[in-house]
Amino acid sequence: MSGTATAPVAETAHGRGVVRKIAPLLRRNPEIWVAIVLWLASNVFVTGIAKLATWEGGAKYHSAADLCQWDCGWYGSVVEGGYDHAAHADGTANWPFHPAFPATAYPFRNWLKLPLGLSMVFASKAALLFAIYGFILLAGQPLDSTADHVRAGSLVAFNPYLIYAHAGYAEPLYFALAAFAFILAGRKQWIASGIVGVLLSLTRFIGSLFVFSYAIMSLKESGWRKYGLTKIIGLLLCPLGTALFMLYMYRLNGDPLAHIHIQAAWHKTPGNPLDVLSLSLTTHHWPRVWGVMVLVGLAASVWLCTLRKPELGVYLALSILIPFSTAYWGMARYIWWQPPFLYAINYALKRYPAWWPIYTAFASGMASFMIWGWFTGHNFVV
Repeated sequence: MSGTATAPVAETAHGRGVVRKIAPLLRRNPEIWVAIVLWLASNVFVTGIAKLATWEGGAKYHSAADLCQWDCGWYGSVVEGGYDHAAHADGTANWPFHPAFPATAYPFRNWLKLPLGLSMVFASKAALLFAIYGFILLAGQPLDSTADHVRAGSLVAFNPYLIYAHAGYAEPLYFALAAFAFILAGRKQWIASGIVGVLLSLTRFIGSLFVFSYAIMSLKESGWRKYGLTKIIGLLLCPLGTALFMLYMYRLNGDPLAHIHIQAAWHKTPGNPLDVLSLSLTTHHWPRVWGVMVLVGLAASVWLCTLRKPELGVYLALSILIPFSTAYWGMARYIWWQPPFLYAINYALKRYPAWWPIYTAFASGMASFMIWGWFTGHNFVV
């Protein structure tokens, strides 16, 4: 009798002990609970808009697994069967989909035994939490208030292209890793930044571009004459993920650039980004919108350089121009899921707070429209 009576008391005491340990941590680091609250709100927002789309818009949404569409299926194929040994009959293959994000879905699929689509969705949602937290740290200043943290985090949690953070895509993982790579380099933790750079370049090909930002930040800190071994090791680590993936592609199919060459199956071939820009701006509807977004993104990269943030500006410019040289399709998510771009927006809104209502109306409206488009099969979101 005494054992059964004291067990709940012991459990309660243990629970209170955990709370007592966590509470001071949250007080010292408000960014953590701000990120958690915004993450929960983001999930409620996406679910709510998806439900409304089924009532009035003819959308097909019944559970979170329905979020997994288009590229989510390609990432899922990597989790299920690894990389294709040869291209399919239609010329496509899952080679462009780098392994870091599918690896984060592996525990959901193989340990928790969840359905594949749900595993991919949960992996991207989990990464979103770290993306919000990482951006709050990246954009934060010593004198920032909790309200400043909320506003900065909301730029990620309610991104105009928020759908990609909940739909089993690599965007939130890429964003989180990029943010932490910049944060660690800014704190002069060079090897740690390089290790994150490895994961970043294993998430997306353009993640290897962080090597240029790393070089800029390390040179700003000490110059060439004091460029020690620690910085050199970190610098060499940054593109290692892409190098390893290329070696794997070479062993798999004899082409180290297979992940690039296979893009031709999706009508993406490298060319002159100016020609692509001209085509997008002279084409009606969404291509023109994407072209304008590219111009805004490039303008933001120049502005970041004038703000003495060349590491952010250079990274943003390269991460826009390289994918844009192949096609304008998908450019919106490549721009809006770049930490430097949201950093520029956050900086502008802090300088001109009267613009916040305008930006909030735009972001929430665009996010809602994109969620509706996702579930009604409109490919302008892809």
